[in-house]
Amino acid sequence: MLRCREEVVLEVMPLSSNFPDYKDTFTPSKPFPSREAAISWLQMIGGENKFVLVTKRLDAGGIKRRGRVKIACERSGTYRGLAQRVGKGKAAKFLKKSRNDEKARSHTGTKKCGCPFQINVKENADSLWYVTVICGRHNHDTAEDWIRGGGS
Repeated sequence: MLRCREEVVLEVMPLSSNFPDYKDTFTPSKPFPSREAAISWLQMIGGENKFVLVTKRLDAGGIKRRGRVKIACERSGTYRGLAQRVGKGKAAKFLKKSRNDEKARSHTGTKKCGCPFQINVKENADSLWYVTVICGRHNHDTAEDWIRGGGS
């Protein structure tokens, strides 16, 4: 069953017009000479706007593949809970631990709220790295507001 990315986000926390679109803020005027330069610039802009950005997925590329990176807000996704690995290698499975497990931590919070903010960074044939904002909206307050206690 295929589901659109926006459907999943709306199930977690709907987007609101209360939060601005940062697409223009995170769109650079020119491509970058390296992956590291692009990520550093994004981290700097994220810090200036009080959002913490993380690398969600990284593919360094190869002989016939171009490199690409997915950058997302640290609050993207949902909390996965505790899991216990059973088995080894490709046959390994992860089972959720029960609430009664002695090692399980109870009453823990999570920063995850399904934030849809996402950026792709891709290497082109010209060996330059291009930044594309997939979704420029956050569905939560800035990190500064969160620290001061004003966040959601």
